[in-house]
Amino acid sequence: MRDRGFEILTTGRKTVTVRDITLSLDGVSRRMRYVMARGYEAQDAALASRVLNRHDRVLEAGSAIGFMALNCMIDIGIEDYCMVEANPRLEASIRENFRLNGISLPVLKTVAVGPSDGSISFGISRNFWSSSALRRDNEAERLTVSMLSIPTIVSELPLKPNVLIMDIEGAETSIPPNHFEPFEKLIIEFHPKLTGPAEALELERDIISRGFTEFGRVGGTIAFIKAQ
Repeated sequence: MRDRGFEILTTGRKTVTVRDITLSLDGVSRRMRYVMARGYEAQDAALASRVLNRHDRVLEAGSAIGFMALNCMIDIGIEDYCMVEANPRLEASIRENFRLNGISLPVLKTVAVGPSDGSISFGISRNFWSSSALRRDNEAERLTVSMLSIPTIVSELPLKPNVLIMDIEGAETSIPPNHFEPFEKLIIEFHPKLTGPAEALELERDIISRGFTEFGRVGGTIAFIKAQ
């Protein structure tokens, strides 16, 4: 009822602004329309602005509609950026959001990030931030999409990323821990309700055992910096 009411109150509204970034509401579900108007992932973006600087080179796994990328490029001034998004339905939204903000689209790969190269069954949710390789109740459809490992993606890039930003809705625990090692900074959203608390905690501890220290956290998102 709340989401429906908000939709009625904002009929005719085409965009929303989060941290001075303009985002299109075209084709967005009622739920996501409300979430975006309430600030979407502003806290995660603020954490990224604290830990990153304009000289960083970023690989982002799970770019959704491009908000984090836009935050990093506009607020921080990062130029070397690669977006990876498994949901092919979001490419048009990504391109529109970059157009709305007058920013050139960086490298964009529409593949899933996983433990190896191949393909994977991927669930498309009505609420785009819930789309996942894991099965969830609000799926609208499932697609078979290409999957690449982090090392493979990095090997194909025209830049050498020193930062990994990851929000892949529970699939983070499927990534081999050694795939995180080449990076200097990590910003990872953990999903213990999807993976199980023990699996999420195991990944967090494994990352720390590989020379990273926690910089800060907001909600389920943790920023790590490799000890010098």
